[in-house]
Amino acid sequence: MINKFSKYFSVILILFVTSSSFSKDKVSDKLKIFQARIDSIVATVNCSVSIQIASASKYDLLYSYKPEAKMIPASITKVITSTTALSLLSVNYQFKTVIYTDDNNLGDGVINGNLYIKGYGDPDFSSYDVVVLAKNVSGKNIREITGNIIYDDTYLDEEHYGLANYYNSDTKIAYWPYVCALSLDKNKSGSNPAYSAAKLLSDQLASQNVKLDGIIVAGTTPDVALEITKTTRSITDVLTNMNKISDNQSAITVFKVIGANYKSPPGSLKNGSDAVADFLTSIGVSRKNYEILEGSGLTRYNYVTSDLYIQLLKYMFDDVKNFDYFYATLPVGGVDGTLKDRMGGTEAEKNVHAKTGTINGVSTLTGYAVSRDNEPIIFYIAMNGCGNNSKPYRNKQDDICELICQFSRK
Repeated sequence: MINKFSKYFSVILILFVTSSSFSKDKVSDKLKIFQARIDSIVATVNCSVSIQIASASKYDLLYSYKPEAKMIPASITKVITSTTALSLLSVNYQFKTVIYTDDNNLGDGVINGNLYIKGYGDPDFSSYDVVVLAKNVSGKNIREITGNIIYDDTYLDEEHYGLANYYNSDTKIAYWPYVCALSLDKNKSGSNPAYSAAKLLSDQLASQNVKLDGIIVAGTTPDVALEITKTTRSITDVLTNMNKISDNQSAITVFKVIGANYKSPPGSLKNGSDAVADFLTSIGVSRKNYEILEGSGLTRYNYVTSDLYIQLLKYMFDDVKNFDYFYATLPVGGVDGTLKDRMGGTEAEKNVHAKTGTINGVSTLTGYAVSRDNEPIIFYIAMNGCGNNSKPYRNKQDDICELICQFSRK
């Protein structure tokens, strides 16, 4: 009986080992074919390329091409900004704009003092929000302000145009958004949107029969000021707008807000950069793999390597508290945002959630894709030195994404 059992067990073991070996060989062959197909695409790209592709769940490397290369990231920098914001500010963070007064008694219907409008870095603060604030003030039966309307944008620094004109051969000032703590309608109307917000508030209060005896002037809100009303906007709404349409004004504002919270106001690019470096170090990203000077990707003096993005995207994938929120902020292939007109009619459509990046000579793409096995895949594709017309390079990236979505281990 023992001999018969031993012989039977040996046959089963041989069959299992053979089957297992065959299965591994089959997977290996499929991976080699996958890699060869991407190689064939890379061979047609006439610029500097760096690529890394890995499984988000298994965390095994599926493909790499010059992964150590230091590349200009362009707007995929916003992935770093948004993940740092979710991790350091939290998913419950609210961007706010507050109306204060230095009069502690509002029961008489008169503000015997000043009215303050203070911005805390809501990049999407709008004229509609001002209308709401004015109605809320008048709704408290306030009919007169004996002092001034003071606009306070001291929560962020006064370097309104970021790194414009700071470095030679960098992105010119015409492309940099105006960034401040008290924005209005994306600051498209020109300089000093904080004043414009206060002026609109004054006009709206007048339409609500609230008399202003003083003037509109810049200033700082006292620490002991009384809050009258406020508007808030969730971090997820802000980051979704930022990533979907690649909003530079939002990204730089959020970057500075991170710095203000991580250190102390006023928020600055330096504080934001320090916060990002500390966050990336905390999740194991080597400091030699990047330089992030601002959060939008407009500067050509940011640089990254593929390891940063693979590690960061893996970290977010494993972050059960924040991943779904982050994932929802990313453009979807063939569906919305900056990927709306890409990947349509391919297997990548709806199966790629990724951030695009484009400045002159730079085209990048990074995010997540879903394979035929429903396996989540992380990818990073960076192309530098590709000339003024980025469309052919985007097409190559889309082809690679389709191969990722077609990949199967089975």
